[in-house]
Amino acid sequence: MQPRGPGCYHRGMLRLLPLLVLFACARPDHIEIDPRAPRLTRKGETLRLHAKMMDRSGKVFPNERAAYASRDPFVAGVDENGNLTALSSGHTVITATWAELGAMVPVDVDLVEALRIEPAKLELAASADPAKVNVVALGLDGHPLRDREVHLVSGNPAVARVDPEGRVWPVSPGDATVRAAIDDKEGEIAVHVRR
Repeated sequence: MQPRGPGCYHRGMLRLLPLLVLFACARPDHIEIDPRAPRLTRKGETLRLHAKMMDRSGKVFPNERAAYASRDPFVAGVDENGNLTALSSGHTVITATWAELGAMVPVDVDLVEALRIEPAKLELAASADPAKVNVVALGLDGHPLRDREVHLVSGNPAVARVDPEGRVWPVSPGDATVRAAIDDKEGEIAVHVRR
């Protein structure tokens, strides 16, 4: 049996070379950001964006980190870790970049800008049925934001109390103020209970 010469090793290495080059040159060719179209609804609300550096085969490069930037940092800010923070109502775009690659994701911030309270004043007899108060959150465009939770609290439950359905119950003669709150916006309903 003859020992192999250097040429045999050389030819064997040549066969492996394309694989070694392919492995050594594997690198991301695009970025994917999750979630793809985030929506924030409360001032100060945060959400973590995940930018994945990937190649065409779907391989993720977990050691590579993207740099983030917000097109309008007054609407939503983003830090170096991809933490998004809602600051004011509006629309912006977050960009993630790595080397020459980039990806963008649209971000909507829909904050409560005002409350519509109907009625703003209530006058009830002490023996009357409860009155329903309708409180609606309004967005930047003045349209109702239906997915918001309303909190109603009576400032004087001995005169008027509020139930979980948003009804004001007269208790005894006097005056009370019912406070309505949705997120960081508040309003008041003046309640007078007569004899």
